Amino acid sequence: MTLELDLSISKVSQVKLLDRGRVIDQLTGSNTLELIDQILVKNNLKLADLDGVESFPGPGSYTGLKVGAAIANALNFALGKKSRVRPIFEAKT
Repeated sequence: MTLELDLSISKVSQVKLLDRGRVIDQLTGSNTLELIDQILVKNNLKLADLDGVESFPGPGSYTGLKVGAAIANALNFALGKKSRVRPIFEAKT
């Protein structure tokens, strides 16, 4: 299972739970961290049960995309996942 964060619209967060690319559950609101907790509790999951966290790369609100990438990167780091999320317009190194 993968968690996908979409913060491309200003002041709106969308959190999706995916299983092999298929949307299992979806929540929309304004508090991203609270939505992550709610979707995990609703589906009897823990962060450790996830294969990783992805962030929608854009286009969209610059700040929202950066915040989404930061949250996804922090959660992947905490989970010990190697994936690194980059917004679409971040310079590639």
